[in-house]
Amino acid sequence: MKFAKTAAGLCLLLAVAGCAGPSVAVTPNENLTVEQRAETPSASGAAAFGTQRVWASGLSVVVSAPRSLTPSETAVPPAKRTAVFTITVYNGSKAPYRSSQLAVKATADGNPAPELVDSVQGLNGLAAAVAELPPGRDTQLQLAFAVPEGPVGVQLTIQPGGQGQDAPTVFEGQA
Repeated sequence: MKFAKTAAGLCLLLAVAGCAGPSVAVTPNENLTVEQRAETPSASGAAAFGTQRVWASGLSVVVSAPRSLTPSETAVPPAKRTAVFTITVYNGSKAPYRSSQLAVKATADGNPAPELVDSVQGLNGLAAAVAELPPGRDTQLQLAFAVPEGPVGVQLTIQPGGQGQDAPTVFEGQA
């Protein structure tokens, strides 16, 4: 109990200071409390798609393995192939979270991969994520990124509090 109070105090201090701790890797099937996840040692390097990352604030993110999709003719930017990801955000904090705060960048084989918006296929992009997520709830976002036609290594860098606000975490795999 004493450790939990100390950990909670440290998290509060970090939040007040405007600093977020590094994310922590947790396998998606573990049923840990936010406090238990925060006590898990930090992970080094990138996480595989399907791994859950938890920040000191209690927010957590899981990025699915990508599925390949041929964009419609109205997709922006025009592309021959897109990698579509389902990003699940869980609000384990005590305050509402706006999904519009989420910052996501993608690379394909080390090159920037632009986010693709394809309304015909229901891919409205991160800009359409405006819902407020109450504590203890989760939401799923579908994001697409333009990638080359052949198999490529893809990395998604995610910051739940926005660019420069939280420690970034990287998810990687093949698309």
